[in-house]
Amino acid sequence: MEKAVHKRNFEQWSIVSKSYHNVRPTPPHAVIKIILSWLGKSPDVVVDVGCGTGLSTTIWQNIAASIIGIEPNDEMRAIAEKSTGQGSVVFKGGVSNNTSLPADYTDIVTVSQAFHWMDIDSSLAEFYRILKPGGILAIYDFALPPVVGWELEKAFLELRAKSTEVWYSQATPPVHNDKNSYADRIKSFGKFKFSREAVCHSAEQWPAQKMMDFLVHISNAEFAAKIDDGIKKDVDGFLEHMAGFNDNAEVIFPYKMVIAVK
Repeated sequence: MEKAVHKRNFEQWSIVSKSYHNVRPTPPHAVIKIILSWLGKSPDVVVDVGCGTGLSTTIWQNIAASIIGIEPNDEMRAIAEKSTGQGSVVFKGGVSNNTSLPADYTDIVTVSQAFHWMDIDSSLAEFYRILKPGGILAIYDFALPPVVGWELEKAFLELRAKSTEVWYSQATPPVHNDKNSYADRIKSFGKFKFSREAVCHSAEQWPAQKMMDFLVHISNAEFAAKIDDGIKKDVDGFLEHMAGFNDNAEVIFPYKMVIAVK
């Protein structure tokens, strides 16, 4: 059983909110196609929980009549509101196990790159509560690292391991659940009619600078530098591996999804 989630899990994102929005990939359209194939109609309401800066929320524009992003971090939510503008998307403060939304309210609940920071059992209960009968829950993440070449991927994993070790050495580290446990936890929750795993990917052409910024950001080095300034030497060593990365090279982001129907 995972530890109770505390404020550290969402407060930490204030450190990287701007870089998060600038370098993270937008979820692929295949995510939408998979979810809609199960729902079988155009959604009236989509709720994106742990929506961060709105990258996973705004993909539903022009598809759903109403889209709600739920995000507990004020800085992340402010960027989402500023970057989205007016329209069918609104952002609200809230946490995954207390969205303050009505029961039987939404056709779809999505959680992108965030479920590992949530209390799984109480969050599943809340998602089930706010979903309409026949509604779809979709929890998805991109796999790390993206496919960019084995040498660069190996160097990235070494930097991430070092940075994560430093970040989790603090007195009150964030609580991180096992992403590989989602499918089993949804089944053991016992209320969804059916659930399964699905996979997809996106292929994008990224400038070398954006790829460099993304890999450093996702390595947890920004977090680790707040604990140990020496991590910057490890970052410099990693960046030497970026010298051979071609500008606008194709980058493949594998995605893994667990999808369930109420």
